[in-house]
Amino acid sequence: MTLPLNTPESSQPSVGANEQSQERADNTSGSGAGPSRPFMTSFLEHLIRSSVVTEDEALRASHAKQTLNGKVRRTLVDILVEDFGISKEVLYDEVARFYSFRIIDPNERNSRRLLPSTVNKILTTIPESVYRLALKHKVLPFEIAENQPEKILVATPNPSDREVSDVARSFPYQKFEICYMREKDWSEFWRQVTMEKQLALSGLDQGITQLELDDTELDNVLDMEINRGQLVALIENVFADAVRVGASDIHIIPRGVRKTSIAFRIDGQLNEWYSIEDARAEAVIAVVKGRGIGLDRFERMAAQDGSAQKVVDSVTIRYRMSALPVISRELGGKFESVVIRILKDADASVSLETIGFDADSLRWFTQAISKPHGVVILTGPTGCGKSTTLIAALRSVMKPTLNTITVEDPVEYLIDGARQVKLNHRLTFDDAMRAILRHDPDIVMVGEIRDHITADIAIKLANTGHLTFSTLHTNDAPSTVSRLFKIGVEPFLIAQALNIVVAQRLLRKLCQRCKQPLDHLDDHLLARLGFTQEEADTYTFYRPIGCPSCVGGYKGRTAIHETLYITPEIRNMIFDSTQKIDVEEIRSAGIAQGMRSLRTSALELVKKGTTTVEEVIAMTAND
Repeated sequence: MTLPLNTPESSQPSVGANEQSQERADNTSGSGAGPSRPFMTSFLEHLIRSSVVTEDEALRASHAKQTLNGKVRRTLVDILVEDFGISKEVLYDEVARFYSFRIIDPNERNSRRLLPSTVNKILTTIPESVYRLALKHKVLPFEIAENQPEKILVATPNPSDREVSDVARSFPYQKFEICYMREKDWSEFWRQVTMEKQLALSGLDQGITQLELDDTELDNVLDMEINRGQLVALIENVFADAVRVGASDIHIIPRGVRKTSIAFRIDGQLNEWYSIEDARAEAVIAVVKGRGIGLDRFERMAAQDGSAQKVVDSVTIRYRMSALPVISRELGGKFESVVIRILKDADASVSLETIGFDADSLRWFTQAISKPHGVVILTGPTGCGKSTTLIAALRSVMKPTLNTITVEDPVEYLIDGARQVKLNHRLTFDDAMRAILRHDPDIVMVGEIRDHITADIAIKLANTGHLTFSTLHTNDAPSTVSRLFKIGVEPFLIAQALNIVVAQRLLRKLCQRCKQPLDHLDDHLLARLGFTQEEADTYTFYRPIGCPSCVGGYKGRTAIHETLYITPEIRNMIFDSTQKIDVEEIRSAGIAQGMRSLRTSALELVKKGTTTVEEVIAMTAND
């Protein structure tokens, strides 16, 4: 059964068909016999026809609803989500379709769409109690109805919620229509409205234009701006926003006396998020530094490192902060750039099986870390996921009967069950490494092999019966052997100690919601990448488009690997080296035993439609 969308409208505030639909939707969650039951049955039949639920699930859900105690308020949607694991978004999509709620697509732009600043102004006109209800039930004015300037379209991810009508009546329009907007899209729209509100609140006095100020004068000016404005609330919002959108880093960059750019690194790409133009850049940086520990907001001429910890959406998040003085075209400004790394505790759901290893690499890696001693090295550039892979490896071999020690600078992730060494001005990295040898370790993780001293100790640990994990910066796996030799480790020690070397990169994944097939891709380019003509004709290649749920057509990243397992043959090659490590010989031997290059691993993802040819070229340029 489909309910009509358009009903006669009076000059008084009215919800039209939507309120009727809501009442009927509520009736579907009623219990017992009577008028409400046919509607409930019809909706469940609709879900069965749409293959959202099975007939058995529908019958069990209906029975569960009818047997509820009258005091227990669980809707049919609640039951299907909580008891049967059905996606809430899928169910709300079907509620909207079944009861003929208009579905809003934020990608469809028109002149009737309200700007976030306009929405913010509307929200300021309603009573505080209604404002709280609007946030609780997720209700926002969104668009003026076509050819009806007195009517507002109201967006909500749950149009069957009866409270939505109460909120919508408070908006300054004669009529309204309740429309459905998916949860993700609504959250993004609310984020835009929130930022407009913060920027409106942070409007500061523009009268202070003097550029050349001494330190005392500048401090007084900054204190006045910080106290009079809402910079603290704005910066707190930046810290939270970055976590919610999955950013790995926050960049705070001064662009002028009264302009500061804020950028988020998402999936490896730096994206400008918004700009603050109503406060001095020094004031913004002072507030950012004030949020952390170990940073002096009055020191603007030296590099500083600090940290912060905040609770975002009930999860404790740690931040590592770095401040650097930078030059500007503006005279008299003492500007600093701040970069903040977001350190979430390593996801316990990440395991070696979910990292992205191909079958051979996973088998070799598991064998290498299952040995009682030896060195396991992850290599690649900063931000390629080496630490995540190492922690997954550590978790798979750690036991209560083994002493696991990590030495990192700084400690990025907290690992339950490991003794993690915290460095300070009295305990250097080299001293900590030497002390580990006397601390009865079984498993050791060295954050990074930096020089001859750290390499020598890591090798010594491995050759004295300890399993050692570490990272190194090289372009590929075979080059790691040569790098160890060049920093002073003897070939026979490398040969004895090394178990495996894994080169890793992260590739952006195409958004599955908006990706589209490519009409044409240059055959010469495909041939250069290693595709045969048959493969080029067989596989479908995709291109990024972009939608509200992704960034530029990409969403998330996945790892690719080049895994060099040290077989007896390769071990002998290293052992027999004298003045030089033959990297090409080692690479050839690795490929002969089944090692995939980074480029080959990446192309497998192209064949699966996971990423693009352009992303492969960008991330494996050296292959």
